[in-house]
Amino acid sequence: MEVQESSLLFGRLENLLPGGNTRTASFYSPFPLGLDRGLGCVVWDVDGNEYLDLLNNYTALVHGHAHPVITDAICRASARGTVMAAPIRLHAELADRIKARFPSIELLRYTNSGTEAVMMAVRAARAFTGRETIVKAMGSFHGSWDQMSMAAHEVARPQSQEANRWTGIPHAIEQLVLDVQFNDVPSLEAALAAKGHEVAAIILEPVLGQVIEPATPEYIAAARRLADKYGALLILDEVITARLDWGGSQGKLGIQPDLTTLGKIIGGGLPVGAFGGREDVMSVFDPRRLDSIGHPGTFNGNTLAMAAGCASLDLLPQSEIDRINELGERLAIRLQSIFEANDLGLRLSSVGSLLHVHCACIHEFHAACLREGLYIAPRGQLSISTPMDEDVVERAALAVERALDRLRSEEPRFRTRSSDGGLMSEV
Repeated sequence: MEVQESSLLFGRLENLLPGGNTRTASFYSPFPLGLDRGLGCVVWDVDGNEYLDLLNNYTALVHGHAHPVITDAICRASARGTVMAAPIRLHAELADRIKARFPSIELLRYTNSGTEAVMMAVRAARAFTGRETIVKAMGSFHGSWDQMSMAAHEVARPQSQEANRWTGIPHAIEQLVLDVQFNDVPSLEAALAAKGHEVAAIILEPVLGQVIEPATPEYIAAARRLADKYGALLILDEVITARLDWGGSQGKLGIQPDLTTLGKIIGGGLPVGAFGGREDVMSVFDPRRLDSIGHPGTFNGNTLAMAAGCASLDLLPQSEIDRINELGERLAIRLQSIFEANDLGLRLSSVGSLLHVHCACIHEFHAACLREGLYIAPRGQLSISTPMDEDVVERAALAVERALDRLRSEEPRFRTRSSDGGLMSEV
């Protein structure tokens, strides 16, 4: 596989961006492939190599790339102005669609990312309860905000530099966040018994997005019970899991949180976030109140994201959710069978349209998949998008099978720049 243009692009970016990238998750050694375009469930790199995209920008592109309905909605919206410092009809249009899916959301606000949605949901909880402590599960991912970033002891990667991944975050923040074990009811109970009357909120992912591990119904139910017992709020982070059911995971679990955070699929591939919930809690942002709290954001609810979000949700009825979940389950069965036939120590976790491959040789596996035309996350995450069908699932399974054959026979190699930046050599 020739990747000379990707190498040259990375060389250029090295002189412009630290590490040659502007998003930590997009980097892998010796350099990440530069992508040029995408259509449906296929992407092409700058060298013209074609890949089946099972990354989908970390689950955000539930409809794949350049869906004509979404791109048309964006174009029509852009012709009327990209962003307004005022209310627009699309704020109501998207809110109506979100509220129809999430009965727990009585009022909501827009942000530009899931990270911002979590920031503001936590701020609402603190303002409403008058408390400061937040309880979160170890291994959960709630964005890049200091108070929700995973601590070094939560990162399960072998590289030594991971120990410093979260430097720059003040130690004082540790006093504001109480870690508990995921899916461990006694751990949650013990934490609330010790500091329950200081807790503003318990924030949980219904599925750990970093590893695709679902929370048990008992664990989520315990969080609801304990939040009520100690006067705290329950926040469910459905930024990733909103794609799994019409009403997200909370609908399937039969749990009504006080606040919900959303992102990814509600923006049709554009930067977006939202948070919402109980009217009495969300009313802390009502500017007509003398004690209201501020919520700034130049691009909150911008025209393009609202239009794309409306189109995205319209394209995702329950029937389509069921279809991609079934495709994910079929792929999981195929991959599990392939893994069991090999002795490379691979295992799989999955929930509906979300999957994750786990193994000690994950970097080699990722490289082998790229060489076989399969674009996945460097850490092993995969997801299904609506342009996919059974033939695509079979194509993906066969690509994984070839990748494992490659791992058994030889070390995956990529072409990279020589030390003088000129001729290509293999590493």
